Amino acid sequence: MRTLLLMAACLTVLSAPAQETDEWGGDDWDDGQWDSGWDTESSSGPLVTGFAELGLGTRLESSPYHDRLTLGDARLRLETEHYWDGVTFDIKADGLYDAALSKWQGEVRELSAQFQISEDIDAKVGRQILTWGTGDFLFLNDFFPKDWQSFFSGRDDEYLKAPSDAAKLSFYGDWLNLNLVWTPEFDPDNAITGERFSFFNPWAGQIIAPPSGINAVSQNGDEWALRAYKTVNGIELAAYGYWGYQKSPEAVDSLTGRPYHSRLRSLGASIRLPLGEGLFNAEIAQHDSLADSDGVNPTIPNSQFRALLGYEQEIITRLTGSVQLYLEHNQDHGKALATSPFPQWEDAQNRTLVTTRLTWRNRTDDITLSLFGFYSPSDDDGHLRPRVEYRLNDQWQFSTGMNLFFRDQSHSFFGQFHHNDNAYLRVRYNF
Repeated sequence: MRTLLLMAACLTVLSAPAQETDEWGGDDWDDGQWDSGWDTESSSGPLVTGFAELGLGTRLESSPYHDRLTLGDARLRLETEHYWDGVTFDIKADGLYDAALSKWQGEVRELSAQFQISEDIDAKVGRQILTWGTGDFLFLNDFFPKDWQSFFSGRDDEYLKAPSDAAKLSFYGDWLNLNLVWTPEFDPDNAITGERFSFFNPWAGQIIAPPSGINAVSQNGDEWALRAYKTVNGIELAAYGYWGYQKSPEAVDSLTGRPYHSRLRSLGASIRLPLGEGLFNAEIAQHDSLADSDGVNPTIPNSQFRALLGYEQEIITRLTGSVQLYLEHNQDHGKALATSPFPQWEDAQNRTLVTTRLTWRNRTDDITLSLFGFYSPSDDDGHLRPRVEYRLNDQWQFSTGMNLFFRDQSHSFFGQFHHNDNAYLRVRYNF
């Protein structure tokens, strides 16, 4: 708490001089980030921007596994971009004291060089945030790492995307565009492991929360991701491929009992096009479990087919709404039930999910009200994310919201988090 108070004092000091400012709140969800940078003109020198932020979050009711604090961030972000001799260098670095886990953390979110190999080929190497696909908080063909602890604790949405140490080649052709991403060493998700949020473990048969978290076996193998895309008459078409590992440690070593990331291959496609007064999108993916292609090993996730339909449009002036229908079809489900040591807790063969997003902005665009909701008809559970954002000026931004979970059973995807309902407040000063 002393550190948070110190950070609050720093925020006050930083607010006094009106320094040169840049745009705040870069949107890492925009696919446009992939292609940005080449129009950047040479500058006289690197300009350092960033923000300082305080975030506090608390559980709405007592938990038998944790204290009330779910978010206790004192964060400083510094970032800069520099163009030199045909190469654009990007650096974004965060320093953080996480009071919820009582530890200091440093994270380089961007440390990359982007340059042109030929007239049609670009390259970007180093640490970078990567994303693609058409889903809103649903990822069928996006296998770049996610930070689910940030997502459920109330940090800015940009922190759901964790950085990758990767090399990306982009080819721009008359008939087709390609992105090829090679990650030399597997980058897993920052999954829910118990130190911040409790979760259901079928091997333990109950909700657990190890104080130091679940220690999964690390993988040293590489990952490959490919996207081929083209826009034809306003219709965005894309095909995807991925060769790597399950991003969350869902497999269990039968000898040691430790979770690990099993081998995975995925192929998929998507389409997005104007429809009526809005935008329609559809996406499919086939996830092949390479470590258990027959689906007979209960310690390894089965192959899945995933499908998504989405639609978004402005409902009335400044109010936008969207809806998504999502399916996870577990293949070889009968074999999984027959061999599972806990068939009562196995997922249903078809997990269905409906999501809605409502976003309203006032006339001056300084107040934003939003509500994102997940509801699973098959599991009868869900997750609500109401949020209010207020931008006082170019420097100060205030955000508050909640993460609410409801369920019928404690072992379902959202139901396992029912001890973790939380509310949060974030104050950010941009400079």
